[in-house]
Amino acid sequence: MFRNIEFYDNYTGHLFSPWWMYLLMGFNFVLMAILIFMFPDFLAYLVAAFLLVNGIVMVALAFQVRSLRKNYHRWRKKFWVDAHAQ
Repeated sequence: MFRNIEFYDNYTGHLFSPWWMYLLMGFNFVLMAILIFMFPDFLAYLVAAFLLVNGIVMVALAFQVRSLRKNYHRWRKKFWVDAHAQ
């Protein structure tokens, strides 16, 4: 029973470890909205900068999810208690 809880703790801990990337994307959304209202003449440049920054953050998040996928099977073998074995 306790091995299952430890499995989920490790799984969710790894899933939410890049919390600062989500925070960075949120700040980027707010900053770009403010800048677009302040400088509507530079809309194309601001949108391009917004897409560039968020694209880089999304690629970094994709690598985090890839790492989670690789670790999932290792954690499952280590912490999962087979119900049929009991």
